[in-house]
Amino acid sequence: MEVYFFDLEKAFDCVNHDILLAKMEYYGLKGVIYTLIKSYLENRHQRVKFNNKLSKLDKINIGVPQGSILGPLFFLIYINDLPSIIPYTVSNKNSSIVLFVDDTSVIISEPCSLNFERKLNTVFQIMKEWFNSNFFLLSFDKTYYVQISMFHRAFFNSIIDKHQHMHLTFNSILV
Repeated sequence: MEVYFFDLEKAFDCVNHDILLAKMEYYGLKGVIYTLIKSYLENRHQRVKFNNKLSKLDKINIGVPQGSILGPLFFLIYINDLPSIIPYTVSNKNSSIVLFVDDTSVIISEPCSLNFERKLNTVFQIMKEWFNSNFFLLSFDKTYYVQISMFHRAFFNSIIDKHQHMHLTFNSILV
């Protein structure tokens, strides 16, 4: 079994408002609630104070409002379509995408090594395209590929001793 642990750079800051609103419409959000959320996201501005000087106000078109109750919900709506992008020929009962807020993992299991390598490369390309089209930046330094086997030690794709993911620690001592 192989697991990709994808890390997105500043995921909450990269949510595009137009795409988020289009996804909300797709999921059936309409009328007053849609208009209220749209007005909540539109015409937001920010400025920076540095050395007692304020910058000019700049309009914000991306990012979910930090510290709000709605921010995590908006983010989850934004990434909700991610598991459906893997075609059935690649994703089967032994492969899946696991989402936990901004942590994304892809678990791939394939007994045939030739099919496995093809599936692994296909899944990675599809995920990378989805991240790009949704304006997420993939942090390659923090994205890991782990091979988990009952017969061999776990294999990490980079020189690391362990990887923390969703409060679980994966290390090279795994059997």
